Amino acid sequence: MTNNHYDGPPVAAVAGWAVVLGLMGTLWLARTEPTQGQAPTISPTQPQLVTTPPVSTQPRVLNFTLTLSEPDDLKVRQGDYVAAGDTLADRTRERSGLQAQLQQTQLSLQRIQAQQVLEPPEPMPVPPVRSLPPVFYGTQEASIRGIEDNIDLQKRKIDLLGTMRPSEVPPAMREHEDRILESLYRDLELAKAELKQAQEKRAHQEYEYSLSMARRAEEANQQRLMHSQQRQQADQQRREKAFQEAQLQAQVEEINAKLSDLSTVRSPYGGTIRRVKWLGQSDNRLSVEITLAVGGGDSRMDALTIQPSVSP
Repeated sequence: MTNNHYDGPPVAAVAGWAVVLGLMGTLWLARTEPTQGQAPTISPTQPQLVTTPPVSTQPRVLNFTLTLSEPDDLKVRQGDYVAAGDTLADRTRERSGLQAQLQQTQLSLQRIQAQQVLEPPEPMPVPPVRSLPPVFYGTQEASIRGIEDNIDLQKRKIDLLGTMRPSEVPPAMREHEDRILESLYRDLELAKAELKQAQEKRAHQEYEYSLSMARRAEEANQQRLMHSQQRQQADQQRREKAFQEAQLQAQVEEINAKLSDLSTVRSPYGGTIRRVKWLGQSDNRLSVEITLAVGGGDSRMDALTIQPSVSP
């Protein structure tokens, strides 16, 4: 019979320790695992300090180059503090002058636009000239014929007395008949003179009528010429009006453009005027450079932010 020697712990002892360790593990799991429907419990921890990157306290530097009309247009001096939106430069006097000029130009433009160019009226017709009556010398011609007949009759009467014996014709009768004949001749001359006078009068009337017709034609021509000149003047006035309107409108636009260039310069940021440097003058314009220090150490105070942290 062989005798085996075993130096380790007995088997029953090892098995007993295994059971004990198993029971302890079961109890520990029972304490740590949540029951069904119960949320896990998180133990609170102390807040942690989370630091942000350090912010530079050095200010940013901005340079502005401004164009001014006079030194008083600059509204800031070296060392001044300006907030965002504060005026840096304003060409007040030049703006006031341009605004007054703009107002005057606009008034002139309105006055020109209100002007009306009227069309000249049509010329009045020239009064017609009354035509001459028909030529008529019947009265004078009849008087002449009657006197000529009387002369012929008187001549025959005198001839008849000439055929008679002298003793039958008294001398006084012959002288009387001769005087009658002479009187008839004088009447004939007067009748012919009246006819000539009537003819001359008619000729004068015809001459005056021709003058009147010529004057009427000349007057009508003058009226047509004057009307044409008036229309030309009206057209010229319209052209001048349009030119003046365009000229004044261009002046208004030019002044508005100048006013837009004179806009007030405002600071886009808050900061301190570090330097004012005058650059020079050109065409009655002053150039100045402004150095603005923007920001600083007191502009940002939230360097540290406290945030709660949670550990699972």
